[in-house]
Amino acid sequence: MDIIRDIDVLLRAGHKLIVLETDQEQEYMEGFRRLSEESKKLYFSWTVTGGLGRIAEGYESIHYTQGVEGLFERIIRTPRDSVFVLVDFHHQIESPLAIRFLKDVQIKAPHHAIVLLSPKMDLPDELKSSATYHVAAIPSHVELTKMVLGIATEHLQVKKQKIKVKERGVANELVKKLSGLSYSEAKKLAKEAIWSDGVLCLGDIEEVARQKFSLLNQNGVLRLELRQESLDSIAGFSKLKTWLSVRRDVFSGKAKLPGGDVPKGMLLLGVQGCGKSLAAKAVAGSWGLPLLHLDFGSMYNRYYGETEKNLRQSLEVAEKMSPCVLWIDEIEKGMSSASGDDDIAKRLLGSFLTWLSEKKESVFVVATANDVSGLPPELLRKGRFDEVFFVDLPSQAERSAIIQLHLSKREITANISCDELAEHTEGFSGAELEQLIVSALYECMASKSQISTDMLLQLAAETRPLSVLMREKILALRQWSQGRTVLVA
Repeated sequence: MDIIRDIDVLLRAGHKLIVLETDQEQEYMEGFRRLSEESKKLYFSWTVTGGLGRIAEGYESIHYTQGVEGLFERIIRTPRDSVFVLVDFHHQIESPLAIRFLKDVQIKAPHHAIVLLSPKMDLPDELKSSATYHVAAIPSHVELTKMVLGIATEHLQVKKQKIKVKERGVANELVKKLSGLSYSEAKKLAKEAIWSDGVLCLGDIEEVARQKFSLLNQNGVLRLELRQESLDSIAGFSKLKTWLSVRRDVFSGKAKLPGGDVPKGMLLLGVQGCGKSLAAKAVAGSWGLPLLHLDFGSMYNRYYGETEKNLRQSLEVAEKMSPCVLWIDEIEKGMSSASGDDDIAKRLLGSFLTWLSEKKESVFVVATANDVSGLPPELLRKGRFDEVFFVDLPSQAERSAIIQLHLSKREITANISCDELAEHTEGFSGAELEQLIVSALYECMASKSQISTDMLLQLAAETRPLSVLMREKILALRQWSQGRTVLVA
């Protein structure tokens, strides 16, 4: 991969101050060494430990100066056209002395070019207008494929043993999981996966995904879940399941629509405890994708601009983890329209809507909300999400299926009449039906008895579900949804 090509173009075009953000220091320094052999210009590198030295064969050990002041004096005194690569200069860039020297070089020695090579560089305002930013390119699918094949070939040469591939297509999955990383990061993870035991399997792919997420998720706002429930584990939701099934192949790339449209995501509104969060997890599970959970509570920061920065970084992580499902739980808490003077919420909403409309990566967004009154109208209009679904309280048939599901999950074989329980639990949410069974199991443990239909009916009679406690609010929510949303069942 010729990583130095774009930098050479910038230097030939006459750019005098280039900011190069990359963690591939060795690869770029080797590229500068090649350029020094082909160019009439001199190439120098500087580090705080090694000082200033020529980048050329036979000159690596010659150092002129280590201090910043001496460095720039030497740069200005150098008569021949030169390129100076200053490594990790982000530690010195805030110094007034360094800022002034960088400006002086452009004035007193305009025949020189300076490259600031660092993993991350935030230039002071005084230098932004004269600088050219270059972020190291992310390796393409073809480049990653060649890199993985090269690692496998190296393993064969060193270990005298071919890599064993357990599952069909797992090598291609490895390449997909490495996308979004820098070349050096991708190579490190691929080598660990292949060289650890000489076997490549789905377990290695999951481990690569975990390590990739750890590398990308620097602000700690997102949470990663690699294994989730399937849609078959949810009772009801028939319309939602059908809606998702006809979009799966298009999202995965197996099928294409005229015009190239791909599913963006969906908004789930509804009563608390009725399965919105479970549905979000099940989408990822049924589609075989990693699930990223965006937590608005941990995203907010008291410092100005940091909250918006956290959102931008989280969305960037989601794009680099693609294909994936991004679950935004209780979205109204982060982008509420209830507070007219909440500038942070407005900026978050603007950034999110722009990203939602313009994103190119395969990130399927599942947003859930309990309080429709807190949702801004911009979020609800068609085009933001592919569909707005309403998750209502379960019907009698759905309650029976939910009860059976939770009994089976806990391997309860007692003769329980699910239909009779469903008949006497009108207004119960799925979460409340599950808790009914959990409470009965506690009762059984305390009394050393067997769970029974009568015990569950007695507990149900003593329970006041949310639909009773918050009757007016839930009734208003259900009335609002009529004619405005699509029922999941």
